[in-house]
Amino acid sequence: MELIFLGTGGAWGLPEHRCPCATCRHLREIGESRTRTSLWLEGPARLLIDPGPDLRAQLMREDLPRPDAVLISHEHGDHYLGLDELLCFRRNVPPSDWQPIPVYATAPAWEQIEPRFGYLLGSLLDKRLAVPGQELEGAPFGPELAARPVKTFHGAMAKGSVGYVLTLATPQGPFRLGYTSDLVRAEEPEGFAGLDLLVCQSHFVHEPKVNRANHLSLQNALPLIAAWQPGRVYLAHLSCQDYLPGDEAANAMLKKYAPGDPLKGPDGAPYPVPQDQASWQSLAERVFADHSLAVPVRVAFDGLRVPLP
Repeated sequence: MELIFLGTGGAWGLPEHRCPCATCRHLREIGESRTRTSLWLEGPARLLIDPGPDLRAQLMREDLPRPDAVLISHEHGDHYLGLDELLCFRRNVPPSDWQPIPVYATAPAWEQIEPRFGYLLGSLLDKRLAVPGQELEGAPFGPELAARPVKTFHGAMAKGSVGYVLTLATPQGPFRLGYTSDLVRAEEPEGFAGLDLLVCQSHFVHEPKVNRANHLSLQNALPLIAAWQPGRVYLAHLSCQDYLPGDEAANAMLKKYAPGDPLKGPDGAPYPVPQDQASWQSLAERVFADHSLAVPVRVAFDGLRVPLP
């Protein structure tokens, strides 16, 4: 069994097209990129989580088969606009061999998704409801694999926002894996507690003075991780939206967020904003150590495969 990070970037990926900020310029120079955040679980069943606009390229890169089910965290386009790409699986089998793919989302999320992709329901996709706090029903879920939506808050424009906790049956006992997706806070404080593995959003390093996007910063993730006590943490949904000292022209762009009280190290100085995978990993390890979080942390990257028990 394994968890595959199909994508690890924010809504516009990294580097963002035509973005002149120092981070995006640096990423272009070194040839490093991130597609929109999406996950694949290869376990008792094959689960696709958050099929975004990059899904075709992600599926081809990893040479993945038809998923047994799809989980959608919320109704923002970067988390579901790839649903149409699943048609490749129906188009390439005899009609008599096809069964629609179960797709789970909350009722408020379906209110936004169905008008756009209603033509796929019943033929390509089997619409199913995800109810926060209740285990998902129907195949492929059962004794070997359970999934429970956890209510999160991601702003007024994402009323259907949830994360997911998956429980996998293993020879060593239940293995619990959580995915926060996009959030600014968890509505169920204990929903992500005691996980073996947590995939946590880290959209910003420093909490913005005004968090218009309702995304979780590394700064505000720290107390959550300390409270939830996961066995290990993977950070995802990274962006270029932090202010970057010395990049003043780019800092004036709409998408940039001025920090409030920045995340600081023991010396009282704000932590630097990382600009690539290596500096993100270095920062994450340093921050966790400085804040006495004895939890292994890894910054996820596109194509990362994590073996599971």
